Amino acid sequence: MYRIVCESYINYMNDFKEKDKDNYRYQVMLPLGLIMDLEQYKKEKAKETLRYKKLEDFIWYVKKYIHNYQCFKAFLWILESRGIKGQYYGVSTEEELIEQIKTTKMFLKLSYWN
Repeated sequence: MYRIVCESYINYMNDFKEKDKDNYRYQVMLPLGLIMDLEQYKKEKAKETLRYKKLEDFIWYVKKYIHNYQCFKAFLWILESRGIKGQYYGVSTEEELIEQIKTTKMFLKLSYWN
């Protein structure tokens, strides 16, 4: 499942052309790129970057409302096994979190997987 989400993330982000890098959906999904590179995740965690905090907010939010997002259970377990546990920072808007959830659900349903 982890591999599917990572490959789907890459495919999704590659759909945006160079001029589309300012696109809202592209920008909202940038924090999730940290799950693919644990070394980068650790570096950004140490610096407490905004990108890191937005990823942590996302994971925290999904965990908090897991009863609404049952399809995320196994994925969250995999992230936790890699040391990515989620924490509330309050830097993400609810709109951003919902958009991240919708897009990640598409990854879990293989919408962007080749």
